[in-house]
Amino acid sequence: MVLGVEAVLADGTVLSSLNRMIKNNAGYDLKQLFIGTEGSLGIVTRAVLRLREAPSTSATMFVAVESFDKLGAFLKHIDAATGGTLSAFEVLWDDFYRLVTTPPALQQAPLSQGFPYYVLLEAIGTDNSVAEAALAEALERGLIADAVIAQNESQRRNLWAMRDDVEQCFQFGPNFIFDVSLRVSKMEDYVRSVNEGLAHAFPGADVKNFTFGHMGDGNLHFSITPGVDTEDVREKVERCVYEPLAEIEGSVSAEHGVGLEKKPWLGISRDDAEVDL
Repeated sequence: MVLGVEAVLADGTVLSSLNRMIKNNAGYDLKQLFIGTEGSLGIVTRAVLRLREAPSTSATMFVAVESFDKLGAFLKHIDAATGGTLSAFEVLWDDFYRLVTTPPALQQAPLSQGFPYYVLLEAIGTDNSVAEAALAEALERGLIADAVIAQNESQRRNLWAMRDDVEQCFQFGPNFIFDVSLRVSKMEDYVRSVNEGLAHAFPGADVKNFTFGHMGDGNLHFSITPGVDTEDVREKVERCVYEPLAEIEGSVSAEHGVGLEKKPWLGISRDDAEVDL
């Protein structure tokens, strides 16, 4: 959606790359240097954004899934069935779903608790009749175990409020929050590896790991509560989360950036030549 930017460099130079064209291949696309670099190359002072017509239809669904392999199969099915309009595929592990649908959380469970995975999905540009047909086929094929479709904006907002109620994790602080990225095919084993690593690093402790994320684009979040917030404990938790990513070529930061906190772990996701460049 970003067509151009104006940025001020460290020496005061003002780089004006306020492109207003949708296509422009005249040399380097300089705006991409600044998007996502957290101000480390320059401070963005203006931006040109592309606007699109608001879609007239959308469908918001919530489903329960019995196994991780069915999650991947359902993602492929629903993406095809909605004709490329799928805009959200948010997976909630059972522990996170229980957390956000049990008091003091305000949202009620739209589906019964007890399934290992739940998915909040939205297709902007698809209406409910298409969504209903797609979910009916998914049920028939055994890809999902149960489902609901939001019938109005109020129900849609309630489904998203449940997914967005991450603050419930803070009942069990201190919390260490993580934002990693990896291929969908590696997720099940990776999450198991993280939990096994935490159990080994903190034997006998009640370490909670609430797991959720944007599975549709390979992004997972952890909220881990080891009970104590010290540098030594933080390093142990980070090691459990980040080290397994090296073997599967994952990223220590999917969307939240690197900053100072993740800088020591950057070598897991970038080789020396990339870091030097």
